[in-house]
Amino acid sequence: MTAERKPGEEKFWRRFSRREKQALSLIGEGITVVGSLNFGEGEVRLDGRLEGKILGHGTLIIGQKGALRGEVDVGVLVLHGRVDGTVVASDSIRVTSTGRLCGRVHAVRFVMEEGGIFDGESEPYSIPASSNDERPNPSDRR
Repeated sequence: MTAERKPGEEKFWRRFSRREKQALSLIGEGITVVGSLNFGEGEVRLDGRLEGKILGHGTLIIGQKGALRGEVDVGVLVLHGRVDGTVVASDSIRVTSTGRLCGRVHAVRFVMEEGGIFDGESEPYSIPASSNDERPNPSDRR
């Protein structure tokens, strides 16, 4: 027995399936996380608050109302909100016009849009000599 789909439902499922492949995860506004979050190649959006660590190979987007206090180690950081702590990005950090970054930064590329705020220290990202040009698996980090 196959379930019949309502008009327009097929289009919804195609869009949902496409998003599923992009592996977007969301920590919504009003949510506070205390601890660590590890992710792989996907994309994580933080619109709430996190106190602790975020480790991943993919992209972290912190929305305008998002805030993070602690450590970030990702491929790409796009900051519309606030980060207080240490940020390591193997690819790039972009602080948008509404973003505020206070702390220590290690990145290959560091882009500040007009209006964005950076208060801290910036150093080039370097791959540890023992890594053989591969980043460690986020789940292996402690």
